Amino acid sequence: MIAYDRRSLGWILGLRIFKALIENGAIGVVLNTVLPVSKLELRLERAGVDLHKTGEEGKLYVIDLFGSKYEIYSKEPYIFQIQDWSDETGLAKLINLYRELSSRISKDALVAGLITTMEGTYHEFGERMMNRIVRASIASFEREPLSDLRIITISLLNKEAVPDYINAWLFSLNDQVIELISHVSSMGMEETILVPKSVLPGFTPCHYRVVLSKEQFIKLF
Repeated sequence: MIAYDRRSLGWILGLRIFKALIENGAIGVVLNTVLPVSKLELRLERAGVDLHKTGEEGKLYVIDLFGSKYEIYSKEPYIFQIQDWSDETGLAKLINLYRELSSRISKDALVAGLITTMEGTYHEFGERMMNRIVRASIASFEREPLSDLRIITISLLNKEAVPDYINAWLFSLNDQVIELISHVSSMGMEETILVPKSVLPGFTPCHYRVVLSKEQFIKLF
């Protein structure tokens, strides 16, 4: 999980990790919950991923829950949507969509999943539905046919946009956590990158400091 605050560029870090995985042979799958696909395209482009070109090459798929909910339908074969979305039937249809998508992916391929974003899931679908989507998705990854795939999931979270107990729950679910904290001072904008959690052997917590901008003066009058 990549967690960040409202001024942070942590979301770009998540997208660049996603891009690197695709460039190294992974099949990308985006679970889009918060934006129209046109806006998702702009954000992926910021990280160097051409959504439509990569989709046409069979390297990228989008599960578009936002478009499904608001009936913004796409005809592109790499954009998967759920017709007649409702909270009562949407979850079962989503799991079926996972299975349909898995049939298009080679069992030898690494699947890089990107959830954009967790706070979008919370605000667009509500806490109860978000919990159900997360729990059902985790469970489905352990059952056939998804259990035959190697799946890495990157979830993006603006931690200021959800209650603290939601943050704590999501932190506990993820095997690896990267947290970015922005700071603004007279010297400019900086970020502290914390890596507080990982299941990798020999891991010890660490942190880094990144300078994003320098102070500049503008004369208005």
